[in-house]
Amino acid sequence: MATGKRSWMRRNRSTVILGIIIALFLFANYWSWPYVISGPGSAEPVHPRVETGYTLEEKGELLFTTVSTYSKPNLFSLIYAKFNPRMDIQTEQQATGGMTNMTAYRNLLSWMRDSSENYALLAAYTALDKPIEVEQQGVIVRYFSPGSLASANGLQEGDIIKHVDELEVLSVQELSTYLSKKKAGDIVEVTGTRGDAPFKASVPLIDMDQKGRIGIGFISDLVLKVTPPDPVKFDFNDVGGPSAGLMMTLEIVAQLSGEDLTRGYRIAGTGTIDADGTVGQIGGINYKLMAADKEKADYFLVPYDETSLDNWRLAEETVKKLNLDLKLVPVKNLTEAVDFLKKLESKA
Repeated sequence: MATGKRSWMRRNRSTVILGIIIALFLFANYWSWPYVISGPGSAEPVHPRVETGYTLEEKGELLFTTVSTYSKPNLFSLIYAKFNPRMDIQTEQQATGGMTNMTAYRNLLSWMRDSSENYALLAAYTALDKPIEVEQQGVIVRYFSPGSLASANGLQEGDIIKHVDELEVLSVQELSTYLSKKKAGDIVEVTGTRGDAPFKASVPLIDMDQKGRIGIGFISDLVLKVTPPDPVKFDFNDVGGPSAGLMMTLEIVAQLSGEDLTRGYRIAGTGTIDADGTVGQIGGINYKLMAADKEKADYFLVPYDETSLDNWRLAEETVKKLNLDLKLVPVKNLTEAVDFLKKLESKA
């Protein structure tokens, strides 16, 4: 019998080997792995994505930049990224900062994008001394504090809290005031929105610190509704995160003031924006520089924070290492960015 099996194997060896190869190919191609691959994204004009009701012809372009991310890659993608010096591989835990799950991470990124649009409006209208309406609409969960029991009881990062025990809470102060009347171990019911859907969670309160503060245990931020006097529209639904804030703001300032800030150049950049115009640091600036270089950008606006020069140092290192053909411009705030652009001599 053994001889018969060996004979069958010899007769069908090619078929068996081919079958194994096909099986391995299918496994490598269709099996997904818990990693996230990052690489250069795009450098796209802001102008077509921002409408203010004012017409402005720009001779150059303001470019917002992105990082390309690919979650749950197959084996072929992992191997390619491993040997590509312009790509990086992280575990999902590393990429999301240890968040509850990828859904929570995406919800938080979506809010960050919406928030950056609101702060871009605030910064631009404030800089131009124009009136604008601001309304608080809830409290978002950024990430959980050590010792918090909220995640284990159904709350997620990116959740927007609007009610606690049926009481409307639209600001951090309202939430803190209500919880201060409770004690550690009390259960509160929080409701609000999770992405586009409602959510409800019953969460135990904890001692927040040695001062006796009681809370749910998370770092929060405000959810704002900003209403400008002009018919402003954004088209960034395919983008996540807050890093286009600076470039959005510059485009709004240009359109409202009627001044072409590009001076005929291709000006790329990145950075968050606060209501007062402060430019904040971001992640993946090396990939954004690669994207801007590919699109032949002349200048790149880099967030510059003297207390933490991470963005600036990585930008300088990337330009030198890859010999990128663009000029780096450090900017701390909106005023510096606008002043730099206004002082550029028009490109022939």
